[in-house]
Formats: sequence, C-alpha cells, structure tokens
Amino acid sequence: MRILGLSGRDSGCGYHRVLLPLTFMPDYVRLVTDAPNEVMINRGWDLLLYNRVCALDNDWDYTKSNMNVKVVCDMDDDWILPPNHIANYNYQLIKDRIIHNIREADLVTTTNEILADKISKYNTNIQIFENALPYGVDQFMNNKEPSEFIRLFWCGSITHEHDINILRNPLKRIDNKNVQMVMGGYNSANDTSRDIWDRMASSFTNNKKINFKLLTNEPPTKYMAMYQEADIALIPLEKSDWHACKSNLKILEAAAKKIPCIVSAVSPYYDYKDCPVLWVHNQRDWFKHINYLVKNEKERQKLGSELYQWAATKFNLRVINERRKAAFESLIKS
Repeated sequence: MRILGLSGRDSGCGYHRVLLPLTFMPDYVRLVTDAPNEVMINRGWDLLLYNRVCALDNDWDYTKSNMNVKVVCDMDDDWILPPNHIANYNYQLIKDRIIHNIREADLVTTTNEILADKISKYNTNIQIFENALPYGVDQFMNNKEPSEFIRLFWCGSITHEHDINILRNPLKRIDNKNVQMVMGGYNSANDTSRDIWDRMASSFTNNKKINFKLLTNEPPTKYMAMYQEADIALIPLEKSDWHACKSNLKILEAAAKKIPCIVSAVSPYYDYKDCPVLWVHNQRDWFKHINYLVKNEKERQKLGSELYQWAATKFNLRVINERRKAAFESLIKS
C-alpha cells in the first residue's frame, strides 16, 4: 500500500494522528508532507490521510478522480469549541470546511466513542483508533534529567489557561522548600502569547513565590524532552463537552517517562477509571495528593512504573496500528 499523509510541520495533531502512525508502518510506502506539489501528488498513491483540514480539500471530486485515491479524514477534536476557548473564533471560520471534509471522506478515523457519535451525523463509516505511543523508542524512552528538586510538571499551550487556573488556590499551600514548578511549552511568539503565559505561570507558581522553570516550546518531534524534567505530573482539566471529545494523551506522555500523575477526574481521563493515577474529585485533593507524593519517593516510583505498564499495554501504537492497517487495507479493497 502507498499512503500520502498531509500534516503541518508544527502540528501536534498531525504528528500524533498522521506522522507517527505512518512512521510505524514500515511495510508500506509512505510520504508525509505539509506542501504537496504536483510531482508528489502524481506518484500513484492508494490512500490519502490527513487531520481535519488539508491543502487538497478545496475540491474532493477533482482530488479523488485525479489521484485515484481513497481519502481518510482523521478527527481528534470536536469542531465546536466552547465560547471561552481562545481558538473559538478561528474554528468558527473553518467549521463548515471540517464538516464538509467529514462528509466527503471515504473513511473517518477518530479517538473515542463520544466524538464518533458526533461525526456519525455526517458520515457513518468511522473507525476508532485511540491516541497511542511507541513506548521505549525515540523520544518516548524512559530517560530523565536529574535534579536537586522534586519537580511538579505541566506541559501544554495557552489554550489551557482555564485548566491551569484550577491549580491557583491549591498551590498556595505547597511547602516549597524542595519543590520546583516546571512548565513546558512556553511560547513568546507575540504579545498575546506572552501575556497569557505570564498569567498561567502566576497560577502555577503561587504568583511566582515557588521556585519555577519555564521550558520553551519544542516541535512535535522533540517535545517529549520537556517531560525529562518532571517528577510529578499535574493534569488539571475543566469538565466540559469539548474536553470529553479529546483523548488521555497527557497521561500517556507522562507514562512514557514513568512519571506519576495527579489528574482531574473528568472525561476523557476518568473514562479510564482503572488508570493508576491519583484522581482529583475536589479542590482539596490537589494539595492532598501533591503533599503525599512530594514526601514519598517510593510511592512516586511505584505509581510511575504502574502507569507505564498500564499505558504500554493498553495504548501501544504498534498494537493499535495493526487495527489501523487492517482498516486501511479493507478500504482499499472496497
């Protein structure tokens, strides 16, 4: 099989839903690009894979007939954002384009049942492939940077400001003698980004009264290096229909480095109640769990190892890719 993947160079969604899955299909001919030209397009592909929108979605009748391919549209997010989401305006501009792409796809792949149900209103040929990682290779190896501190870690973007605010009051109670707050993903590209990151850092560090470190945003192919500077991962999340359509990727990433996690007990994380993390059911739980893990190194190691085993068993990219390959081959044969 010959597969052309379309993905932006800096797209995290494209990395996890297009580039990484195709990288671990070595028995196929694959090419992933963010700028398809006529020479690339005419190489005789069997299948075109992309996430949500792509450079060739302006005329699907022409694209399909010209390339003679089956088209797979991957959806790993709801296209209707909550009003307080910073990207809401931008999604308003492209939501009709996304819906059209769903309708025109020969197959739609997605991450969970909730999102699949929303997609089914426009296309019923859907396959669920959970987000997964190739544990033990490349940037997903269990390697850590040593530190004199116990590092409380969070990694993300400015789209998570409301989630980080959940931690503002609980972190005021932290004994900061041997603790360092580490935030990954810092981006100073413009004034808006800098302002939001400053507010997020303030929430995450008790108005910068706790020792902290900001890690600059890395491209998707290198972003796991940020997790090397973590001892405990904090994963706060607002409860919403929007978030329920997402995946448990932050837990899976922490698992790659055997980092114990303290996690909001909301979907999509709490959909996997057997996950060996410390669940937060109310605001008091943040301080209780942080205090417990900061004082118990053996428990940190135990929970980190258990999380790695759980994730590497249930969300192993090699295993999930076998289902993905079977679906692609069936689509081509049809």
